[in-house]
Amino acid sequence: MRSRQRQQPLKLGERARSKLNRRVGTIDAVDRVDGRRLYGLHYDEAPQDKYLTTAGHDGAQLPPELLERVEQSATSPAQQEA
Repeated sequence: MRSRQRQQPLKLGERARSKLNRRVGTIDAVDRVDGRRLYGLHYDEAPQDKYLTTAGHDGAQLPPELLERVEQSATSPAQQEA
């Protein structure tokens, strides 16, 4: 059985996906609150749900456990059509 390695910390400008809503975006802030890292994730596309609150519309502040790194070659459906 392979041992799990700790994920390297994300850096500004890297691509990541939220494990909460599976939306992809770019890391635009790295903060520390009470010794824990929080990442600011700015989503690529606007949500299709018109009832989503403004606070969760453009991005989120998430701990590293709720983010997964996305390969740079992965693009959003809107970018693939263009």
